[in-house]
Amino acid sequence: MTSILHKLKVIFILLGMFGAAALTPAMAQQSVADFYRGKTVEFIIGYPPGAGFDLYGRILSQFIGRHIPGTPNVVAKNMPGAASLTGLRYIAQQASKDGLTLGIFNPTLVNLSVLEPKQVDIDFASLTWLGNMSNDTKVCFSWRSTGVLTADDIKAKSLIIGGTSQGAGFVYGSILKAIFGDHIKVVLGYPSNSDVWLALERGEAQGNCTGWGVIPSMRPEWITSNKLSVFVQFAKKPSPLLPNVPLIYDMGISEEMKAAISFLTLSDSFTRPIIAPPGLPADRAKALREAFEKTMKDPDFLEQAKKSNLEIDPMDAQTLANLVEDIRKTPKSAVELAKKLSE
Repeated sequence: MTSILHKLKVIFILLGMFGAAALTPAMAQQSVADFYRGKTVEFIIGYPPGAGFDLYGRILSQFIGRHIPGTPNVVAKNMPGAASLTGLRYIAQQASKDGLTLGIFNPTLVNLSVLEPKQVDIDFASLTWLGNMSNDTKVCFSWRSTGVLTADDIKAKSLIIGGTSQGAGFVYGSILKAIFGDHIKVVLGYPSNSDVWLALERGEAQGNCTGWGVIPSMRPEWITSNKLSVFVQFAKKPSPLLPNVPLIYDMGISEEMKAAISFLTLSDSFTRPIIAPPGLPADRAKALREAFEKTMKDPDFLEQAKKSNLEIDPMDAQTLANLVEDIRKTPKSAVELAKKLSE
């Protein structure tokens, strides 16, 4: 009798093991949906309302929830400070590693983490990369009433560039200062580009450096009223949107400076990166990446982006992670010169 009971016990154990093994894939998928169902995902935007990152972040948060298993509610939350570093630190170092926090940040911080690792103390290799929404060509433009319409005009006059503390105004304004010397003055400390643009309209600043793609959506009247002049673009070939604007590489600069500028501008190829905290469960990270990719193909999302004049040119998570790694492995000589350019 004891022998029969023992054999039955062994059979039930084996059946349980085989049954569990057979159900594992379905249960894993179900567990992701069960986890997210009824929950709220927080989407962190590292800038105040009204700027380009805010616009991209809000439109993504509006649609991505429908593609996450369990269809959680997604709520955008602005966490401004230090050109999105405050929000990035929260995601990377403080947010729970459960998949309920996503975010968007300024990719210039990747470059700055190489230049100033103590200032940008983020381990970018550890982040959960979900993908990138678009790329953009960085430009510097002047308010036409200043009389500075071309780069040559700067040599005869001067220009005050307004910018955020660690954003495009800092990086690209510093490059211009390295080329044009005291003819360029860079004034930092604005919370966002929206604040810089208000300063332009009030006459407190005379120019700005930013991604061109956001201007048609955020300040279309500047273009229709011919209020600004784009005098340089930081690209190796002209943007189709700016075919007649000179390239920074055509300004008679040295090969060393070109290498440094290439390092500083590499992040222009992923201008709207989407991340989650490090250490997420693998199945949730996979689900979030798939949700991002599905959102980028969602007809309703694309229609809304079109109405908002937002360029959507997505990049997958692995390609994005590889580009970040390329920046982190930039040769020391280029980094040292880039440090001098950004001082």
